[in-house]
Amino acid sequence: MFDLILRAGETAGNAGTGNGMTSEEMAGTAYGSLMSVGLLVLMFVVFYFILIRPQRKRDKELREEVSKMSVGDRVVTIGGLVGFVANIKDNEITISTSAANTLVTFTKSAIQSVTKRDRLNPDGSVKKEPASEKKGLFGSKKKKEEE
Repeated sequence: MFDLILRAGETAGNAGTGNGMTSEEMAGTAYGSLMSVGLLVLMFVVFYFILIRPQRKRDKELREEVSKMSVGDRVVTIGGLVGFVANIKDNEITISTSAANTLVTFTKSAIQSVTKRDRLNPDGSVKKEPASEKKGLFGSKKKKEEE
């Protein structure tokens, strides 16, 4: 008799919903929806820390390098043109690109990388970093002792 009263109460409680679901089924559906939203939020957080944040950091470093650029620094443009800075005027940079001293003018936003004069060899090539100073994914790598 008590069981019949409980079933009647559940049926009366679900009469307003019109879908005939029990309270446990409704709670399971709400939990599933919450898990879906949580999974989407988790995916966004992972993408932020793997893709967006490192790219913003590289962009900020490049903007700082371009703002500190001086005459004689070696630059590479986004088009792949390599040369040395000959003149800097407002938002324009003139670079010397060959032995014939061909001068080409670009905007600062066209610069992909900057190498300071003190990091260049006399022939214009980039000095290599010592093995102990190279950085890995999670910071500095320790130099392995050779036996």
